Amino acid sequence: MPLPAGKLPADLLGKLLASVRPADPAVLVGPAIGEDAAVLDLGGTDLVVVKTDPITFATQDMGRYLLAVNSNDLATMGARPRWLLVTALLPEGIAGEDAECLFESVRRACEEADVALVGGHTEITVGLDRAILIGCLLGTVARERLVRTGGARVGDALVLAGGIAVEGSAILAREHRQRLSARGIEPAVIETVAAWLCEPGISILPAARALHATGAVHAMHDPTEGGLVTALHELAEAAGVGLRIEGDGIPVLPACRTICEALELDPLGLLASGALVAAIDPAEVPAALDRLANRGIPAARIGEIVPEQEGRTWRLGGQVQPLPRFARDELARYLEGPG
Repeated sequence: MPLPAGKLPADLLGKLLASVRPADPAVLVGPAIGEDAAVLDLGGTDLVVVKTDPITFATQDMGRYLLAVNSNDLATMGARPRWLLVTALLPEGIAGEDAECLFESVRRACEEADVALVGGHTEITVGLDRAILIGCLLGTVARERLVRTGGARVGDALVLAGGIAVEGSAILAREHRQRLSARGIEPAVIETVAAWLCEPGISILPAARALHATGAVHAMHDPTEGGLVTALHELAEAAGVGLRIEGDGIPVLPACRTICEALELDPLGLLASGALVAAIDPAEVPAALDRLANRGIPAARIGEIVPEQEGRTWRLGGQVQPLPRFARDELARYLEGPG
């Protein structure tokens, strides 16, 4: 059966990952649903954290996107991003000037983030209609400060830092302006949302560092493809827990809601880099929210961790329902048949 664009279905991915059992004892965290990066124990005081992620939806300022999405996954583990390798797959007929612009975008993003660009691979690839960048980012974290998605505990509060959904909304505004205008979205709204790539941006490093510094965070996870709801399922799967979510308390950005309503998309299933989900000791939530607010980062308590046998539910409009699932990201669904 052909698979749709986007992430592999969770059951298929789980089946594939179940067959992978790294024999190397240096692999502290290997491939698993919900875990954002691999962790290697090379015997030093710091652990090495490694992540690879591509940019496939966006075509503008790809270097910034590439570094941000890979850095985000290291940040959820408590790690500092340090070294980046990039594989650039370029379409036939690309102009030399365009290749130079891509390289400059990556170089500039690394310089701004104090990350070393240490290598990679570049080629002209048959069958592509746009450039694809794939990053492999390495960083370090003190071994006693490592955070895992699977570390969420029953009784933890769930905090969402940042709004929903910055990345998906920004891509729609930057890459599909005419379609949004045709659906009645005001030019001022499109311009505002297009600028979200830079402000508030899709990096979660400030939020992750603020929460990590509290010492009260048991798990962090980065909502990407499939949006916030998919990230919540991944966190629960990784930790073997249930969820009780307050759906009405999820901070959906007003302009995101406007765009999603016009395109008949669900913002909670839309590509959501720029947000961070954290499982926190409930007694520490007020202090954590204050810490984020002092850094200008909006945040809200959106639920709690419950025993696995209680399932994954959310309260929406006063009714408790099973937490929905998205077979694919709402952006991917839209791009397959835009109106």
